Amino acid sequence: MRGAIVGDIIGSAFINSPQSNIDFQLLKPFSAYTDDTVLTIATADAILRHISFEQALREWTQKYPKAGYQAEFLEWALSNHTKPYKSCGDGAARRISPIGFAAISLEQAIAEAEKATAITHPSIDKIKASQALCGSIFLAKTGRDKTSIKDFLINTIGYDLPETLSKECATMMEQHYCSPVPCAIAAFLDAENFEEAIRKAIWLEGPSNTIASITGAISQAYYKHIPKAITRKSLSRLDNELEKVLIHFEDSYCKELFSPLEEVVSNY
Repeated sequence: MRGAIVGDIIGSAFINSPQSNIDFQLLKPFSAYTDDTVLTIATADAILRHISFEQALREWTQKYPKAGYQAEFLEWALSNHTKPYKSCGDGAARRISPIGFAAISLEQAIAEAEKATAITHPSIDKIKASQALCGSIFLAKTGRDKTSIKDFLINTIGYDLPETLSKECATMMEQHYCSPVPCAIAAFLDAENFEEAIRKAIWLEGPSNTIASITGAISQAYYKHIPKAITRKSLSRLDNELEKVLIHFEDSYCKELFSPLEEVVSNY
């Protein structure tokens, strides 16, 4: 799960700063976590505490009301009424990666992704995007290769992914599928390691922190390695409360992917 948070923090500095190539400084003094991270933590917390995704979303938004949410979402999360919130944005896919890590089957990953997404993004396109991400994470963490992941995306989800990654193709995919998920996964498929995947995700432009967060999640699951320097410099920007949930979740569901996070944090 830390891959999603690392991607969000790195990508936050490039939201309005297009890059002409992938050779750029990953972390800047003002790189910081955003609402993507807070809501990812909320999803993880829901899984850990066995509470509803909606309850966790509301609780964590209330704890961190200034993380950069859309105004309509913030109003919904801070309210006491149960009126549904229906968004056409990208907020669901960027927050649901913990489902893929915690799932014990592909079917569970897909079903829980729909449940978590429909709370705020009930459209078919948004649900499909979340299912694509969680399904891909599950396949990656269980050792499936990129060909198998791509077959799942094509045959089960219905995504037509490019053979060659380009900014133009990424723009067309996002417009066609109404989601940054295909672009983010394409960046992962085109890379050879975690860092390269994050760099390519940001190079594609668009909502860089969201795309990099999605790319980071599946890259963590697949490569099972994030350079410690990147982890230390990124996660040192987290609040203790957020970090505590991250540690608990990874200790519960990601032991096969990394050594315990506490060992990394102790090196700050």
